[in-house]
Amino acid sequence: MPDTTSLISFDLDGTLVDHAYTEHVWLQAVPELVAARRGLPFEEARRWVLDRYREVGEGRLEWYHLDYWYRLFELDGDWLELLDRHVERVRAFPEAHRVLDRLAPRHRLVVISNAARPFLDREMRAAGLEGRFERAISATSDIGEVKKTASFYRRLCRELGRDPHEVIHVGDHPVFDHEAPAAAGLQACYLDRSRKHTGPHVVFDLDQFADRVLASHPA
Repeated sequence: MPDTTSLISFDLDGTLVDHAYTEHVWLQAVPELVAARRGLPFEEARRWVLDRYREVGEGRLEWYHLDYWYRLFELDGDWLELLDRHVERVRAFPEAHRVLDRLAPRHRLVVISNAARPFLDREMRAAGLEGRFERAISATSDIGEVKKTASFYRRLCRELGRDPHEVIHVGDHPVFDHEAPAAAGLQACYLDRSRKHTGPHVVFDLDQFADRVLASHPA
């Protein structure tokens, strides 16, 4: 008998967990190392690091891989240890577990994130999200792409064994989590916690998302 339950795909950072951990690593910890390495004041080092990030841009794989930046900045030490040192900053959004409890009995759940695998694994574990999903996929580590195109999402659906229209995706990036999956035919929701946008595809938190899914996709 075919599986007729919907498959729900969640983004991770900004959707299930807040940005405190990743922002601290990229915007505080790495500039601190660069400042020490180059003998610069922290703010000067931070501006320099941010300029290098912008030169690469979030559309490229390198953006997401801390080992790349360690090599580029000629930093000493173990970058995995840096991730471990600050992992206590990982925080799930208040409604995340409640929403998963609501959706799991009726729907298959997966995570698909641009976060590199070392980030993804640590965040899932620290936020108590391990075991809550059928799969947790790092687009940049496991598939070797940034989830920014319709072709990526079509490939993802093939891997998950679902037609695009059978997959519901939610995330907080207007291109990566709405425009690209919608162009591929997924049911895409843009999670705008800032409440600056409105429309049939916009939700303001995961509770609203769950309400919408359960209303339109009953068991």
